[in-house]
Amino acid sequence: MRRLLPGRRTAVIGVVVLAVLAGATWVYKPWWQPWWYARTLCGGALSGGDLADLLPKERLRAGEDTFGSGDGTSVACEVDRPDGYHYVLRAEATTDGAEPDGPLDLEFTIPRDPQYLYSREIPGFHGNLGPMIVQDCPALGRDAEGRIRRLVTNVYSLAVERKPEATPARMAVQIANRANDELGCGAARLPVPDRLEPAHRLSLRQARATMCGGLARAALPRSPSGKDWQVLAPTGGRAPISSCSLVDSGTGRTAATFTGWYGDWTDKPFERLLGANVQIPDGHSVRDALLGENFGRATARCAGESANFLVNSYAPHGTGPVLPMSELRALLGVFAKEEAGRRGCDGLELPGRTVYPAQDR
Repeated sequence: MRRLLPGRRTAVIGVVVLAVLAGATWVYKPWWQPWWYARTLCGGALSGGDLADLLPKERLRAGEDTFGSGDGTSVACEVDRPDGYHYVLRAEATTDGAEPDGPLDLEFTIPRDPQYLYSREIPGFHGNLGPMIVQDCPALGRDAEGRIRRLVTNVYSLAVERKPEATPARMAVQIANRANDELGCGAARLPVPDRLEPAHRLSLRQARATMCGGLARAALPRSPSGKDWQVLAPTGGRAPISSCSLVDSGTGRTAATFTGWYGDWTDKPFERLLGANVQIPDGHSVRDALLGENFGRATARCAGESANFLVNSYAPHGTGPVLPMSELRALLGVFAKEEAGRRGCDGLELPGRTVYPAQDR
């Protein structure tokens, strides 16, 4: 057998080692990529561990990144696929309130959307396309139309369209905090959550000390099971989106959810909501406070901007409301009046007694 000279043997071994290392680099590339891109993109706001957790199998590539650009009103960053045509993660934050639909541009086509409001530590919701955070910007004042300037932060990815999870919520908070500093919003820094704590069900007595106290003290209809009502109160009294829910303790199911939405950006989505789901009668319009078969809307003016209040009640599998709107109308009034009083709102308009039919499908 022919033997290699020592020098040649060393060279061959070196080539083999380099080949193995190159192959190992390709095989293990997804493991080191998240930390690299977390340091180099989005102003260094992201965590490499979160990026690895969210995109464990994707090979990554740097995409658009305007953090540090000095734009003044918005920042965005992307992590792309190697082909360069599609992003696997996009984060955006803007203080430009010119968009009429605002954070609800891709939401609210049916009354159940957005489906999950975050707890009081995170001012926002998990919508159809991922986390959305809405913060007032006290350092920026109002825009030319007299509207409060708000920082709206969202994270888009195929990996975050599923149910709400802590990792995408953490990423959205990290981006919001970085954008808050860069755009001069002046909002309070948000704590990065270790996990998403579900709202605990409270007895009516316990709920009286929360922002849902009005509902807890109101005359409630009989629950479907005949058992006691419980209350979910996940948001604080000054949240940009507030929420209270009535839960049937006998079934553990939510029977009705009351939410408050604050700012002119809520008007167009609510008009779209009514227009798509309710047969608007003559003499009324999609701007009015109305009751549909599955939801009802009240309106007010808070701090010079619109406020919209929503109650919805859905049975599983689209079989109709758990509780009829005729019974929930008074409770919507209780919720809206308490919210309006807490926030110094005026011009409160409650829906009449008529429940209007759904749009023909």
